[in-house]
Amino acid sequence: MEDLLYQIFSDIPRQGPGSRFSTLQAARLITDVPEEPVILDLGCGTGAQTLVVASHFGGKVYAVDNFKPYLQILELNAIKFGLNETIVCRPGDMFNLDFPENYFDIIWAEGSVYILGFANGLKSLKPHLKTGGYVAATEISWLREDIPDDLAAFWEIEYPDMKTLASNLKTVAASGYQLVDYFALPPTAWWDEFYTPLEKRLVKLRQQFDDDDEALELIELTQLEIDLYRKYPDYYSYIFYILRKN
Repeated sequence: MEDLLYQIFSDIPRQGPGSRFSTLQAARLITDVPEEPVILDLGCGTGAQTLVVASHFGGKVYAVDNFKPYLQILELNAIKFGLNETIVCRPGDMFNLDFPENYFDIIWAEGSVYILGFANGLKSLKPHLKTGGYVAATEISWLREDIPDDLAAFWEIEYPDMKTLASNLKTVAASGYQLVDYFALPPTAWWDEFYTPLEKRLVKLRQQFDDDDEALELIELTQLEIDLYRKYPDYYSYIFYILRKN
């Protein structure tokens, strides 16, 4: 089932909501870094954001993911865009990062910190970050309190630790980081490079796995996620948090 999950998301531009514009918006909020910074892109997937980060900052970008086929796609794209000297792809487990302490000027994490849990993720990344270094991370967050029952039921299963924006801002304050800025990803960042191509891919996968009930269940669960965002786009979003280690 895990292989199918990776297969669902392999042949689309991104493995989660995001856009070149949003990545650049976050990158431009990061100032006062070395001319050639050392950057970690955590849970990079196929690396749409990695390419933007590497192009914007230069330096050395370590792209880490636990699924090697994603990294192979990124390696090919790094060569295509002339960034193969900047981007270093490395298979790895975010629960056990094989990097020294005080090593990175920037840690980038679009849609990946939730795997660690937002509070725990911020805490566990901090030792690897230089003093004055930055974390740029997206975290799915409730934007309203009056959450419809069907939406709440879905995310209670998929991500029970999902918090409100206000709660996550308190977590940031308690984590010892300076909050530089934050912004919500717009609906276009959900649809253009993620849900629209994903929904088209699900049509093909239904045909491919039409006799596999377990696979079809996962496909329809993914479709439900898309349908719920289509129905309730004002109730939740990914928030891009730009933080600095004091």
